[in-house]
Amino acid sequence: MILKLMILSLVILPLLCSVTLAEENTTSALTVTDDLGREVSVATPPQRIVSLSPSNTEILFALGLGDQVVGATKYCNYPPSALELKESKKIEVVGGYVDPDVEKILSLYPDLVLASRTRSSGTVSLLEKEGIATFVIDPNNLSSIIRSIEKVGKISGKEADASKLCNQMESRIKAVSDKTSSLPKTRVLYIVWHDPVKTAGAGTFEDELIEKAGGVNIFHDLSGYAQIDPEAIAVRNPEVIIACSGMGSGADMPLTWAKTERGLNQTDARKNGRIYQAEGDLITRTGPRIVDGLEMLAKFIHPETF
Repeated sequence: MILKLMILSLVILPLLCSVTLAEENTTSALTVTDDLGREVSVATPPQRIVSLSPSNTEILFALGLGDQVVGATKYCNYPPSALELKESKKIEVVGGYVDPDVEKILSLYPDLVLASRTRSSGTVSLLEKEGIATFVIDPNNLSSIIRSIEKVGKISGKEADASKLCNQMESRIKAVSDKTSSLPKTRVLYIVWHDPVKTAGAGTFEDELIEKAGGVNIFHDLSGYAQIDPEAIAVRNPEVIIACSGMGSGADMPLTWAKTERGLNQTDARKNGRIYQAEGDLITRTGPRIVDGLEMLAKFIHPETF
């Protein structure tokens, strides 16, 4: 009887251990709802992460996850340490923002891919079919940027770091809003591009940032990124003109247009020399540096206060 019990225990104990381990693996899984409403699960805090947008790369590095990033787009150029890791091939380039190389991504064996916006939906579907946890970030205003950072922190095991970062961002946003709330509103034109001339209307990050920075977007009545002409600008007479920096060799072209277009000669902005250049990456990337963009616009619009 004793021998039988010993043999039985040798059979049962491994089974009990395997059940316990399975339960532990189940409870250690992280499941977070992404910005498209999809539930994404990772078994453990991810160790190999691929970022499919510059803003996501900035979030990951801000949370101290730079060493876990194994792939990023060719446009991911911040922070400087990300560029260094790309140059040393510790971070592989996986294509562009709208055309990532799925085969390249799979070759890196990621346990988490951080995608961005609905334009990556085709890539997301392909990666899902391969069983790759793919988390989509798609914020549309300052508040949702902060929520997205919190979600990235949760799914990456950096919840405390994300909470600290978001608290800092909210504090800085409030500091700007508190200062501008009692200031006179300044008429602002934001130039996205000069040929054709495009501005940022309602529903854009630029529109929200201008408002929080103490300005009034003179084309708030338009939606999204809209084409305009010098005549319409002259009629609305901006007091401040902010030109977004362009790409590559065209970096200064929007600013040059704003300073030289004859149709703007009679605007208050031109008369008073209040034409500025904004670093586009600070305003268009949905990451931690969006607050830097807000503070930059506040200095342009209310230099007497900031």
